[in-house]
Amino acid sequence: MKFEHLPTSNDTQTMIRISGLSQPTLLLHVTDSHMNATDSVEGYGTLSQSYVDYNFDEVETRAHFEKALAFAAERQVDGVALTGDIVNGATVGNVAYLESRLGKLQAPILYTPGNHDWEFPGEPWGEETRQAHVGKFARLAGGDPSFRVLELNGILLIGIDNSTYQITQAQLDFYQAELERGLPVLLFMHIPIYVPSLLKDVLHMWGSPILLNAEDWDAERMVQWQVKPATEATRNFHRLLLDNPLGNLVGIFCGHVHFAHADALSRGSCQYVTKPGFQGGYRVIRLVPAD
Repeated sequence: MKFEHLPTSNDTQTMIRISGLSQPTLLLHVTDSHMNATDSVEGYGTLSQSYVDYNFDEVETRAHFEKALAFAAERQVDGVALTGDIVNGATVGNVAYLESRLGKLQAPILYTPGNHDWEFPGEPWGEETRQAHVGKFARLAGGDPSFRVLELNGILLIGIDNSTYQITQAQLDFYQAELERGLPVLLFMHIPIYVPSLLKDVLHMWGSPILLNAEDWDAERMVQWQVKPATEATRNFHRLLLDNPLGNLVGIFCGHVHFAHADALSRGSCQYVTKPGFQGGYRVIRLVPAD
């Protein structure tokens, strides 16, 4: 399979030429909007501390999100991919707001959760809390939020929830089976995979290597971020993405680290980190036929 990542003028645009593509395909990628709806019915109001900690403005974040959805509707995009931290907590109000707004889109949606989507104040961070709340996104995710595939114009858009810095064996098996179909694959996840070219900027921004299967964690930082050592499935998944053995992983699209970045991977693939939605970020992905 032949594909080429073409140069663009800014980090809100990605253009990829793919051989055998039947028609041009336009996608919108949004990540890390960190929105919140007042939700006193669950015992607290807004998750206001999140905005204090990260300097978010909840009115502005919603305005940016609405603008992105308006763009998707105006341009009649073929699909919208959201890669997590769209809201801060799976409260009734947050989920209802998302279902209301995303339900008005005409384009199919690929929703992949991030860690802030399912975090709750007072509850320990980790897989137990994720399991308790991530099911609330099932309608948005079209089923199991852990993994999903959306086929558009002969392209596979695959969503994998890696929001605890881990991959399960079931997710790995699912991804391998989809890869073996031989179609071009775009992978959407919340947390970027570790590559050396991204690490320097992540450490500068966060002081810790908050990437999937990063090699630069120390014991103190792992406790601070509540990150556990990578499982065998996580390591194998990371290796599979880097090796790209079938040559049909075209690109990885993610967020989490709150800045835009692009990194070359193997066999012509690239990883794209998209600017966060709370800063007005988004990425327009244009897929064009090579013939």
